[in-house]
Amino acid sequence: MSREDEAAWAEATGQLEFHNKPGHGWLETLNRLWRKNRFVTSLDGLLKLAEPPPVLTREMLSVTRERWPLDRLASLVHPDAHGRARPKQDDRPILLLEWMGRHYLIDGTNRVNRRLREKVAGPHDVLVIHGRMP
Repeated sequence: MSREDEAAWAEATGQLEFHNKPGHGWLETLNRLWRKNRFVTSLDGLLKLAEPPPVLTREMLSVTRERWPLDRLASLVHPDAHGRARPKQDDRPILLLEWMGRHYLIDGTNRVNRRLREKVAGPHDVLVIHGRMP
């Protein structure tokens, strides 16, 4: 793994660890936040995908750094998502999961909301965790 890849992984896992529940690591957190995404599960707990999401393992994942325009990020914020726009750390990249060609917002809703309200077109720093079947 290159130094750039190692740095991207370190940043992605650091962001995920901020959301850890007791006894969980970054991978359990990624799986939990993915399932919690409103494009995956509705507010009343109904699955919105044709198949339940698999449990992701480290071997299924890679990460890339990308730059995205605001309109592309905005499409990932579900209408049921909260409207808060006061990020705790606005300088971090938006964290996404890409699975089967579709992107899911994992961390950064406050950052995207703030940029939408202030019309900050971007491009914005994004970390994309790419998932694939083993």
